Amino acid sequence: MTEETSTNSPSSNEPKSVEIVANPEFITWKYPPYCELCNVCFTGESCSKLHFEGQNHKNRLHTWKKYQHSETPSNNLKKFLCEICWKEMDTQRILDDHCKSPAHSKEVKGRSIVKKLKEEYRQLKQSNNIE
Repeated sequence: MTEETSTNSPSSNEPKSVEIVANPEFITWKYPPYCELCNVCFTGESCSKLHFEGQNHKNRLHTWKKYQHSETPSNNLKKFLCEICWKEMDTQRILDDHCKSPAHSKEVKGRSIVKKLKEEYRQLKQSNNIE
């Protein structure tokens, strides 16, 4: 599995690939090594903890909950939602532009990486009889 990261070299604007695989150490962490909501993976427990306790994650979680728990989103009728980035837009055109943006593309790529890591993590926990 790969995670897209940028290189430190200023002359290179090309992203490089970094291999991310489920590590047996992950099962001892308080938080998982990925966030499905934010489409990110973590290689260290401190990064995972900082993310899940951070404001950006909490903001996305708030938006996600708002849309998950409303059968008729009467207060959301004027909003257009990107269900990958969990961002609300004021118009369909803004949403369309957002979906063409590099930031959105990065989220889409991150989602596929997270899905693979999630499955590897699930198998790791299962093989260690941890729920």
